[in-house]
Amino acid sequence: MREEIKIKLLQNMLEEITERYDNFISQQQDIINKTFQKAIRDPLTNLYNRNYLQEYGSNLEKQHLKKMVPFHIIFFDLDNFKQVNDREGHKSGDIILQKIAKVLKDYFPFDWIFRYGGDEFVVISDSPLKEIKGEIERLEQKVVETFKEYQIGISWGIATFPEDGTEFRRLLDVADSRMYSLKQQKKREFLRIF
Repeated sequence: MREEIKIKLLQNMLEEITERYDNFISQQQDIINKTFQKAIRDPLTNLYNRNYLQEYGSNLEKQHLKKMVPFHIIFFDLDNFKQVNDREGHKSGDIILQKIAKVLKDYFPFDWIFRYGGDEFVVISDSPLKEIKGEIERLEQKVVETFKEYQIGISWGIATFPEDGTEFRRLLDVADSRMYSLKQQKKREFLRIF
């Protein structure tokens, strides 16, 4: 009888220790997950951040070099955004950036979206190029309509793996360069009108 009581007491103690240990491990894992999310997310938009873009891009490059399966990098930049910050203040600018992040998520729900910095964003997609261009066209209209009072538009450039290069950094530069060319073209057209 005494042995049974001892065994029961030991079982209860072991269960309590196991429960505390499991609780401790769960709390530690939660802290690790929250810290990881803070490290890879932009705090304003909750999109992935530029640092994570570099890490993700490096892994993506390695994966796709093995299979040579295409993917696309779309580089976005807001047109006339600086004027909002100058006229309305950074608080208004932050609200617009948060809304832009939501619009990007709506138009590219299955793709990777990053805030590159300031008013620049990057989307990585393996959807067909024709489909992506259709989404971009609709996105451009949505941005112009949504932010009509601020006269905000969006410029973009696309680079495709492997046609435009096989190194992620190079692809990002190509997409950025194409976006910049479109932005300059829009400015020239705007000046011709006036």
